[in-house]
Formats: sequence, C-alpha cells, structure tokens
Amino acid sequence: MVASFFVASLILPLVAGVAALLLLRTKAGHMLTQLVFALGGLSGVVGATLFYASDGASTVVFHTALFSLVVGTLSVFFLGIISVGVLLTSLYALEGLRRYKSVYSLPWLAVASAFFIFGMQATVMASSVAGFLVAWELMSVAAYFLVIADGTEESLHAGFSFFIMAHIGFASLVAGFLLLSAGNPFAEWPEVALAAKTMTPATLSVAFSLLFIGFGSKAGLAPLHQWLPMAHPQAPSHASALLSGVMLKVALFGFIQSLFLFPSVPLSWGVVVLVVGLVSAFFGVLHAVVESDMKRVLAWSSIENMGLIFSGVGAAMILRTLPYEAGPVLASSIAIFVALHIINHFLFKSGLFMAAGVIVSEVHSRDMDIMGGLAQKWPIFSGVFLALALAAAALPPFGTFFGEWMYLQSLALALVGLPLPLSVVAGLVLAAVALVSGLAIVAFVKMFSSVFLGRARNEHAEHVGMMPMSLMWPPMVCAILSIVAGVLAFPFFSSHFMDGASIMQDVVIVQGASMNAWILWALIAGLAIIALLLARFLRVPVRITDTWDCGQPLTSRMEYTATGFSAPFRFFFRAFLVSRKEMIVTPISSENPWIANRRLEWSITSTWERLFYRPVGQALLRFAEYARKFQSGVVQMYLLFVVIALVGAFIFAL
Repeated sequence: MVASFFVASLILPLVAGVAALLLLRTKAGHMLTQLVFALGGLSGVVGATLFYASDGASTVVFHTALFSLVVGTLSVFFLGIISVGVLLTSLYALEGLRRYKSVYSLPWLAVASAFFIFGMQATVMASSVAGFLVAWELMSVAAYFLVIADGTEESLHAGFSFFIMAHIGFASLVAGFLLLSAGNPFAEWPEVALAAKTMTPATLSVAFSLLFIGFGSKAGLAPLHQWLPMAHPQAPSHASALLSGVMLKVALFGFIQSLFLFPSVPLSWGVVVLVVGLVSAFFGVLHAVVESDMKRVLAWSSIENMGLIFSGVGAAMILRTLPYEAGPVLASSIAIFVALHIINHFLFKSGLFMAAGVIVSEVHSRDMDIMGGLAQKWPIFSGVFLALALAAAALPPFGTFFGEWMYLQSLALALVGLPLPLSVVAGLVLAAVALVSGLAIVAFVKMFSSVFLGRARNEHAEHVGMMPMSLMWPPMVCAILSIVAGVLAFPFFSSHFMDGASIMQDVVIVQGASMNAWILWALIAGLAIIALLLARFLRVPVRITDTWDCGQPLTSRMEYTATGFSAPFRFFFRAFLVSRKEMIVTPISSENPWIANRRLEWSITSTWERLFYRPVGQALLRFAEYARKFQSGVVQMYLLFVVIALVGAFIFAL
C-alpha cells in the first residue's frame, strides 16, 4: 500500500505535464495541471506518513531488469520534503503563475516542472549507480529550463552558468561512482559498498573528492556556488521555492548516502567538509547582508544555510572518528541539528520565495531600495513574512533556533572536553557559526524593514491592491509549520534518534545552560500574559504627533534603504567584498557646474569571481586559443590524434 502512494507521486507529475500540453493555454488547463501536481505531492506526503507509521522497512516502489526504485528511512525523509514542497508550490502557482501567462509559456513550464519533480523523486529512490545518475541528470536539465523560462538575456546567462556548473558536477559524480563501483555503472548500492572495501585509501580519497565536488556544486558550496544567486532568482517564484528549498536537499541526500558506501571515513574528510561548509556559510550570509535584490538575498541565504548543514555533517564525521568518549553522543546531537535544519530551511525558504513572488508581482521590481510601506497595505501578509524572516534568522520560537542551539551547545561541550589543540578548533568553529547566525539576523532585519516598513518608495508599492488569499496561505502554512517545528520537532528527534537518555540530559554546557522547547514556550507565554495585564491595567497615555523632520516635508527619500542599511557591513568586511563605486553627475545649469543631479552607482563582485572564476576562465580561453592551432583541417592529422587517444586509453586500461 505504501508503495502505491509513492508510485502515484511519481506518475501524477508526468500526467500533469501531458495534460498541460493537451489543454495548452486555457485557464481550466492551468488549474487542472496544478491540481494534479498538488495531488501528486499529497500522495507522497501520505506515503511518507504511512511508511513511518509502519515498521519502516525498505520497500520496492518500482522494479525492472535495468533499474529499481526503492525507499528506505533516509530516502523517505527527503521524499516527504519533496512532496510537501510540490503540494504547497502547486497550490501557490494556481494564482501566482496565472499572472504571468504572457511572460511564460505555461504548458512548457509545466512540462519542465513535471520532469524536474520526477527527477528529484527518482534520484532519492534510485537503487543503482546508473539509475541515480540518469535521474540526477534529468533533474538538472529540467531545472535549466525552469531557470530560462522567461527567455530574457539575464535568464539565459544565468541558465548557461547553471548548465556549465551542473555538468561539471555531473562529470565528477560519474567519475566518482565509477571509481567506487570498480567501473560497473549498473551496480546496486550494496555492491558498490562491497567493491569499495577492496580499494586502496588513495583511490577512496579520490572518489570521495569527486563525489564531494559533484554534490557540493549542486548544493551551492564555495567555490562552486557562483551560479546559484544568478539562477535561482530568475526562475518563476514557485520554481525558485523548489530549487532552493528542495533541490539543494536532494544534493545533500546524495552526499549523505554516498558516505555509507565507504568502508570508513577518515578524519581529514570531515575536516574538509567542515571547513568548506563554514566558508560557504560565511560568504553566503555576507552577500545576503549587502545584497539589495530581494530574490538574490534569499539565494545567498540558501548558500549560507547549506554551508551550515554541511559544516554540521563535517563536525559529526570528525566527532565519530575521534577517540573521545562523548564523541558519538555529540555527533548524534549534531546529526539532529542537521535533520532539524533540513526541515526548517525547506519551510522558511520555500515560504519566503513564494512571498517574494507576490511582492515582486505587485511592485514590479526585485530591488528592495524602491520598496517600503507594504505593512500598511498588507498587515496580515507582513506578519506572515515577518514570521518567515524570524525563522530564517534562527530566532525563537521557530524550529531553526532549536537546531542551531543544539549545534552551538554540542560545539561548546566539545570545546571543554577535547584535548587542547582540538578544543581550539572547536572554539573557532563555534565562533564562526555564531558570526554567521548574527549576520543572518542582520540580513533579514534589513529585508523586512526595507520592504514593509516606512513609506513606499515606488509608485507600484504606493498603490498595491488587495492580497489574494490564494497567494497568502501557502507562505502562511510554511510560517505555521516553522512554529510547529519549534514546538514538536525537538522532542520528536530527541526521542527517535538518541539511545538512552535525552540529549538535553547528556549535552549540558554548564548547569542550567540546557534548552528545552517546552520551557521556552512557557517563558514566552508568561511574558505575553504579563504584557497583556500591563496593557490592561496600567494604561499609559500616548501622545501621537507628526514625525520630526526639521521643518521639511516628510518623504520616502529620508528613509534608510537596503543599500544604506548594509553600508557599515560593506565597510567592515571590505576585505572580502570587491565593490565598485561611480558618481554620475548630470548638470542642470550650464552656467553653474555646482548645480547638478548626483547619483551614486555601486556594485559588488564576489571575491571568488576575482580569485577563482576569472583566472580559470582566462586560462581556458588561452588554452582554447592554443588548441585552435591544431585545427588545421588536415584529415590525416585528426586521424593521428584519434590513434594517440586510443593508444593512451589502452595503456591506461592496462
């Protein structure tokens, strides 16, 4: 019975794609297509629920002589995330995409979405190397067509970057899995694990490096992250929610699953994953702080969160390999953080991308510098967005806070329990995670205040219409689930993933420093009751008057913009940010040069682009120019190259 629901979740998206082509651009066709997508997502949710309600044994969903689709405990966890994402984004797209019917070809967009969803699900279910790689490539190619859906020059450029990086990652995965499976592309995962036991440590290290590059490039880890803030914002908002909220988790699933194929995990591997994760998190959140494009802020934030998750995976890998008595317990607590953060990042990031889509469609811009004042027009929606922003900033009572608190607590305990050199490393990791968390608060305070507070700085923002409930409630569901995750997910993971006593009894920094969700909620409820009583019985007269403006008319030009808000951080972190400033002066009077309009334009270039991408690109261009010399047009010369390649391949095979 469980398998039938997963089969339905696989087939229904393809049915929706076919229905979209048959019904073309009709309104009924669009509604039917999205409802079928939603039904497929609901089938996956029901299947995941029934799986965990049963004994949780591995179940074959589909089987042929060439490949099989199988679900287990890990894969169903990620399938549940995919299914919930498909359900919410499809219902959002009912109204959200209809507004863009003149921009997108809705039938072909539905086809790309169908293959994208099918590819993600098949990737998680694949039981062999070949099945995994085919599903992975299908997901990547479909995602490319989602990125270039509007056909603009910016989208085509972003899609090209995504396509190149996706296939660099795919080539790394092919090489890594072929090394690990001893050259058998049709090997099942247990066969790959058996083959890996016979390999030398050097071969295993090369295979791990290739797999980490392949999965890390898709997850947006530095330095292979540059495509993500270009590609994800260009897709339709419901697709952006799936790309950032769901597809990145599929890459994480692939990496975690690949770790189980190795006979052992050396300490050095964990160190590499930890360092790359922290570097990615820092650069991701730093660019989110200084960025003024709304959807690019969310894309950079995804790099930050995936970096934190990978750093947690690396820390758990390290703690499990150390000869340290509390290592397994701390590694388990960090594993709980990883699971919590996967769920919570999916919830708040999907909700924020859908909410951003509503704002962009009304304001007709992604630039936060020209927004503002939307809280007066959409008070309920602004509350929903604020809740999602607080979840993204990892503040209580949202589930993100409890996951990061557990991570910090585990690192702090390792700080006092490990030998001195390792405790120093743990202290540096703790400081880095704390810095990233603090900058995340800045990024989302900037986003909310720039978009919703103050006066409107745009004609469209000044005259926005009523918010359709069909666009409001999917982000609202994400916000509610983020709060529920803070209340329920913590005790759930403590009881299901830990042996013996609760993690809150095992992991204590100092007496009284442990944190429990129920205690925090009791404190919040108590403070709320006290505030209500004070407001009811201690009424203080409030004088309402105009804002002081030094005698000048109050305008939106007097407010902080997103660019102005982030100016101190651009100055403080200028060593990591490559900025360009240009003052554009437009004379008003030819007689007096001092009378002129002055406008400052600035832009930030990624440090990785300056230090990594540009040198690599220039080297490739030089190599291409050199290779052109061999294109003489002489057939005999080309045949000689073929013979040399065959001889080299033969020697390598020996």
